[in-house]
Amino acid sequence: MNRAPCKNIIIFAIPIIVVALVGIGLASTGIISTEPLKLDPKTINATLIIDYGNNELDTYTLETSNATVYSVLIQASNQYDFEVGTEYYDNYQSHYVFSINNVVEGKNNKFWQYYINGEYGIVGSDLQVLKNHDIVKWKYQEPKI
Repeated sequence: MNRAPCKNIIIFAIPIIVVALVGIGLASTGIISTEPLKLDPKTINATLIIDYGNNELDTYTLETSNATVYSVLIQASNQYDFEVGTEYYDNYQSHYVFSINNVVEGKNNKFWQYYINGEYGIVGSDLQVLKNHDIVKWKYQEPKI
């Protein structure tokens, strides 16, 4: 009996099963989601802190609705007249922030990363919904991961 076709099927099936199980695991943790973003239409107050990594901080208190980490940053940039550089990535369905107030990523291996209430952000900034009285901190620092 020729076992080559059976062996070939197993060789191709195992990676497919592994990828499917990893995808299911990521979906169950919320890292990958097929659910639409659930924004809160109520007005909330949020604090935005921009830490330039050199002991210089800018702090803003904003009143907003349908708030994400990204939308609060953009709202503050419009209200307080500073620039934010972003690029949209279709494959992640999210914006990447590469510059805030003319401080551009990459110098001294530092990049813009955000925290909410002291916790490191693990999804794209426009995918992270905010609640009333959340504190968003953008830090210019070496990568955390």
